[in-house]
Amino acid sequence: MRLKNKVLWAFHIGIIIISGCSRKSVVSSSGSEYREDLAGVRPRYEYVEPSFDKPEAVTTPKNNPVPKANADKPLYVNKRLETVLDTLSKHNKSIRYINGFRIQIYVGNVRQEADAAKSYIYQAFPDLNPYVSYTQPTYRVKAGDFMYRSDAEQYLDLIREQYSSAVILSDRVDIKRSLTLSSSSEN
Repeated sequence: MRLKNKVLWAFHIGIIIISGCSRKSVVSSSGSEYREDLAGVRPRYEYVEPSFDKPEAVTTPKNNPVPKANADKPLYVNKRLETVLDTLSKHNKSIRYINGFRIQIYVGNVRQEADAAKSYIYQAFPDLNPYVSYTQPTYRVKAGDFMYRSDAEQYLDLIREQYSSAVILSDRVDIKRSLTLSSSSEN
C-alpha cells in the first residue's frame, strides 16, 4: 500500500512537472499581427479643381460711385477683429502671475536674521519687494519679481556683497510688479 501511494505521488508530481515544462499553447495578443481593412469606413473626398474665370472689363461711368455693399465688407472684418482682440485683451489682463525668478537672500531658523534681511532689501533696494515665508522651522526671504533671469542676475551681484549665499530661484511672480521693476531698471 505504501509503495502504491509513493508511486501515485511520484506519478502526479511527474505530470505536474511535465505539464509545467511543456510549451504553452496560449495565443498572445502582442505576438500576433492585427489586420483589418478599414477602407470601407474611411471618408472619401473628391478634389475639384477651382476654375478661374477672367472677369470681363466693366466700364462704369465716372458719375456712379462704388456700391456701399462692397465698401462695408472690410469694416465688417475689422469689427470682428476688434471684438476678438478685445476678448484676448480681457483674458490677458486677467492673468496675474507668470513663471519668473526671485532672489533668495536668507534661509535659516532665526527670525531676527530673516527680519534683518527683509529690512536690508527695503533700505538698499526699494524697488524690490521682499517676501518672507515660514515653513516650520525655516524662514526664507526672497526678493524681487523678475520675468527674466538676466534682470535678476544684475541685482544678485549687488546683493551678494551683503549676503554671499544669495541665489536665484524660479518662482511665480506678479506681472505688474515685474513690469514696474523692468521699466525702472532700464532708466
